[in-house]
Amino acid sequence: MLDQETSIASPRISRLAADIENGATQAVDELWAEVAESGAPLMEQVGDDEGRTLVTFLWRDPGDTENVLVFFFSAPSSDDFSEYRMDRLPGTDVWYKSYLLPSELRTTYLFSVNDALVPFASYAEVLERLSQYRTDPLNPRDYTLLGNPNEFRVSVLELPEAPKQPWNVPRRGVPKGKSHMRSMDSSILRTRHHIAVHTPPGYDPGGDDHDVLLLFDGWSYYNFASITTVLDNLLFTGRIPPYVLVMHTNEDQDVRARELPCHRPFVDFLNEELMPWVHENYNITSDPARTVVAGSCFGGLAAAYAAFESPERFGNVISQSGSFWWPGKGVPGVKDEWMTEQFKKSPKLPIRFSMSIGSMEQAIMEFDPMTTHRHARDVLQEKGYEVDYVEYTGGHDMVCWRGTIVDQLLSFHPRPDSQPKRRS
Repeated sequence: MLDQETSIASPRISRLAADIENGATQAVDELWAEVAESGAPLMEQVGDDEGRTLVTFLWRDPGDTENVLVFFFSAPSSDDFSEYRMDRLPGTDVWYKSYLLPSELRTTYLFSVNDALVPFASYAEVLERLSQYRTDPLNPRDYTLLGNPNEFRVSVLELPEAPKQPWNVPRRGVPKGKSHMRSMDSSILRTRHHIAVHTPPGYDPGGDDHDVLLLFDGWSYYNFASITTVLDNLLFTGRIPPYVLVMHTNEDQDVRARELPCHRPFVDFLNEELMPWVHENYNITSDPARTVVAGSCFGGLAAAYAAFESPERFGNVISQSGSFWWPGKGVPGVKDEWMTEQFKKSPKLPIRFSMSIGSMEQAIMEFDPMTTHRHARDVLQEKGYEVDYVEYTGGHDMVCWRGTIVDQLLSFHPRPDSQPKRRS
């Protein structure tokens, strides 16, 4: 969870409390009218530090509220809920909670109303209870999490200095590529896979072959990262060569959790079924140096594993918050950080990496994703791999990945006069 400074009060809430004390009975209605106009949470600048913004979450009591918790995908593992609990302004329907946050933060959050106030014993319990949480009804910005329309929605928090994401927005005059969707039944995995292929504007089946980007969790990137718009915009401005984009999506979350994390039969599916079909139907390169495999979470781990097992096919890896902690406690007999260990004890392969992870990803887990991610970076760099690495201010979600994937793809296509950015 982020650091909280309870000594800093919201000026707007303090003014409301003072108005009520002075008998201004209309003050509460005025607050809700302001929120209806501008939305929530409240964002205020306090002090001289422009790098921090005071964010105040609001809940309007319908009459039966006993408590409200705010979760930034972290949750209490002890009986102390003070970091998460909203306070009620006495005599009103106003509940609030303030946090002093980095002004460049972009993340997601949820409310738990009338929570049972039972501490979480594991991250699995956090996930199990997510269906009981709700989005912020005063915040119109939300989206579906995890890349499946049947999954739950989360509210979006975007502070004033959050990095701009201009490439995800359609631009007037930019030619659009074409997307083709189909399902594929794998005889190797005995599961169904949803495939979407996006060809660039001006695509010529008989012309020069194209660079290729294989992207896991494609449904999510297509719908919530506008990845096809990103590629069209970048191509139009000359930042990247023409890519054929292959978006892969597993049948459901259970299948995804089984097939993406370091599953050799899944790599066999890529090599023997999916990619041969793409080559047969689309004009793409066979050069691994012009082939990118990418994904987030388990998809980021799967990208690294696919390149490790098949460097002759995949020469570039984009890992967004890759699950390098895997398998955690989920696979008996398999050592934690298994993928990192494989790179450590194997000869260097002809692979380039771009890795990113968010500062808010240390939720209630049996591991620290930031530490394991940094360890993977260090091992790769010690082996001599080219690694573009960034830690961004945000969480484990697509509202961040939709922006960082642009920078990560561009790391493989730097401007001639630019220097690669590597931060740790």
